This record gives sequence, C-alpha cells and structure tokens, in this order.
Amino acid sequence: MAIPLIRTVARLGLCVVTAIAVCPLVPTTAAADGSRALVVPKDYPTIQAAVDAARPGDRIAVRPGVYREQVVIGKDVSITGWGDQKTTIQAPTKLIPGDDGGNSIVEIHNGASVSLSRLAVSGPGSGTCDSGALGAGIRVLGGARLDLAHAAVTHITDTPAAPCFRSATAVFIGEMPTGRGSATIRDTKITGYQGAGVVVLNAGSTATVEHSTVTGHRTLSTDGIEFVAGAVGRVTRSTISDNGCREPDPGCGPDFFNEFQHAGIAADTPGTVLQHNRIVGNQVGIYVAGVGIDIAYNAIQRSSYVGIALQDGSFTVRKDRIQGGVHGVAVIATEVDTNAVLEGVKITRTSGAPVQTFECCGFTATATAKP
Repeated sequence: MAIPLIRTVARLGLCVVTAIAVCPLVPTTAAADGSRALVVPKDYPTIQAAVDAARPGDRIAVRPGVYREQVVIGKDVSITGWGDQKTTIQAPTKLIPGDDGGNSIVEIHNGASVSLSRLAVSGPGSGTCDSGALGAGIRVLGGARLDLAHAAVTHITDTPAAPCFRSATAVFIGEMPTGRGSATIRDTKITGYQGAGVVVLNAGSTATVEHSTVTGHRTLSTDGIEFVAGAVGRVTRSTISDNGCREPDPGCGPDFFNEFQHAGIAADTPGTVLQHNRIVGNQVGIYVAGVGIDIAYNAIQRSSYVGIALQDGSFTVRKDRIQGGVHGVAVIATEVDTNAVLEGVKITRTSGAPVQTFECCGFTATATAKP
C-alpha cells in the first residue's frame, strides 16, 4: 500500500495592464484601525505591486479581470476579488521557483497570515514534467497561515496535463523535509488538479476543509485530500469525488500489498476528523492508517474498489453509509495487528463481501460490527 503523497493581459477599468503599463494611482483609504484599502488596478497595476506596497494588516481589493502573474506574499494581508468567476490569478507563461524550489502560482511564506477570498487561482502552467513543471496552485510554507474562502483553485496542470511526479497540487501546505504551514479552506471549489487537491504535510501542519468541493482530473491519477507525515486536520461537510487510478499509472491497482491506491481522503495522524462528507466515485473513498482518526457520518458512494480502507492500527467507524464498490470496508494488517469496530455502519450494493480483511506478514486483521 502507498498513500500518495507579471504580467496582466486584460482590459481592466480604463487601462490595459501589462508589465510596463502605468495606471493612474490614487491615494489609498485608511480604516479606523489604521489598515488601508489598496485597489487593483486602480491604485496598483498588479496584485504583486499591491502586496509589495501593503503594510501588515492592509486590505487589497482586486477588481474583475484576469491577472497573469505569480503572487508571493510574506506579510499579513487580505486579498479579496469580485467573485471566483470574475477575478482570476492566472499562471503566467514562465513560472519562477519559490522558497521551496517549486513553481507555484501563489506562494505564502515567512510566517504570514493571509486571507484570500472571492477569487480564482488558475493554471494551466506552461511547463512539462521535464522542465518548469507547475508545483502548486497555492503554496503555504515557512510557518504561514492561509484562510481561503468563497474561492476556486482550478486547472492546476502542466501543458499538456501529464502524471508528473509530485507536481500540480491545488493547495499544498507544509514543505519537505520538515517545514510547516496551516490553512482553513471554506466554501471553495478545487478542481482539475494533476496531482492532489489538498496536501497537508509534516507534523505541526494543519488544515480544516469545510463546505468545499474537491474534484479530481478526468484522465490522470489523482488524490483528493491528504494528511501525511504527521499532519492533522478536519474535513467536514465537503464533497470529494473522482480520484483514482487512471492509465498510464504503473504500479497502481487494487492490491493493497503490491500496488498503489488513490483515495478521496487519506490520513495517517491521530486527531484527524473526517465527518459528514459526501465522497463519490473514488478508487478508495477514505484510506487511513494508524490510530485516533475520527471517521463518522460520511456518505460514501460508487467507490471503484473500497469505501473505507483501514490499515495498521485500531479504528472505530461510526454511522457511515457506504454504497457500491467491491467492498464497503477493508481492514488491512501489514505491520501490526489491526482491529476495526464498525458502529452503525450501513453497507449496501457491494459486488464482494461488505467487510473484507487482508493480512500479511503474520499480522491479523479483525472487524467487529455493532448496531
């Protein structure tokens, strides 16, 4: 088993914004708390120019348009558009590597606390797997924090879209090997990514995803939301769909001992909460390993293999509704004896056994069903 881990070319207002254009600048307005409101492109021709000019606590309002630029943020600011279908930060032709060496459309670092709302972050990138691959739509690292709300992150792929290793994650929180970040993602649409929808990496990294939609790529192998290497978080009242193995993907398949699986949600850290979600059309709906992961009240439908996979630990699953797939629940032991208690879990319309155990290497897997 493996849990897979500036230029704006648009007519905005009365001026065409390019790398060298100069729009009329007007004074910014200040609030009672001393924070200022900076308007793009009225006050500054690009979002990055406004970020560079902002003081910590300032608010940046971005008018409708397509802004072809990378945005790097290292201070506490809020950036608000006019809606995710009206204001778009679009990947430029050439991406410049950020702090982690990867190419991201928006990078948040340096411990900054940043709010992004009512806008879209969109690819595709112009690179390929061999050169200039798109790393992420939004990257949060260096202890930074993101609040993403009423937004969209979409078309996070290379050109052409391809299964590039460790590339094109829509929202990537944390960094290799030990860097941290955190995020709250609310009322946001994450679609068309090449790698994963949301990755939260390393101990100390956290994320909450609520009332959001995470939808995989139609032709590439993808994962929805991953909490890995000690990261912890919550996914509630969200829809995660269409993540799974797709050709070509060597080594991918339903064999838990010898192949890779792709999942709607994958987690390996105690304290992670997965509740009240709708999880549809993934290869594996939820795939978790370890102990202390709260799985409850999810509706899991049409998984191509397993609704919930529980590996190498002790688990209690409560009140989930699983429909379709080969098995509703798989209990897998590869490194320790594994036990699962299923409390009020309803499983229907599976082509194989509703609950199936898989054992390897002398370890045992058991499942106990309770009303």
